[in-house]
Amino acid sequence: MMCHQLHFAHLSLRLGYGQSALRAMLIFLILTITGCSSSNPMTDTLTDISQIKDDEVLVVGRLTVLPAVVGASLKQETDTFEPFKRERVLIWIRADNVSANSLGLLTDWGQPFYFAIPKRTQLLTGLERAIDDDGDLVYAMLALPDPLKFLVRVDDNVVYIGNLRLYTDEFDEIVAVEVVDESQSAIHDIRQRFGEQVRFRVSLLAPSQHFH
Repeated sequence: MMCHQLHFAHLSLRLGYGQSALRAMLIFLILTITGCSSSNPMTDTLTDISQIKDDEVLVVGRLTVLPAVVGASLKQETDTFEPFKRERVLIWIRADNVSANSLGLLTDWGQPFYFAIPKRTQLLTGLERAIDDDGDLVYAMLALPDPLKFLVRVDDNVVYIGNLRLYTDEFDEIVAVEVVDESQSAIHDIRQRFGEQVRFRVSLLAPSQHFH
């Protein structure tokens, strides 16, 4: 298993109650509009490769989060709390080098996701925690210091982008990030889910500046 480690300084972005409520409402509207504009809803339960349009690609990956670490050495600290337990995560992406709206992709921490998205190289621009509050989702920003990118080719059918693993401290701040290549196990799951005929390619997430 290959790991690409990227170390980031502590980041913190706090929103007031009013701002959080407004942002949650805006996210709901964006997700509703996105779902209505496509016959393929933004969901991680896609099971039939024939649902994907010619101008779309199936993107496969996973987001995981581990408890407090020392960012410089990735050494585990003594406390073993579970970050973001019983929460979901909202992934924001947009097509690179084009004027395009961002897409919100809602998935579960630690579980593989399968999204049909436009067949363009994509930027992962941000993350948000999706917290259940009496049946309603409340969103909290989980800012990345820089966008991450994955390449998409015109002939791609399925693209695997890796396990984006976040390391957080007791203040829910990101102290380190790595992209873990789990493609060997992913290809087995993908072919079992969608069939042996899928064209599978690895295109791991990486900092956008690495592509210049």
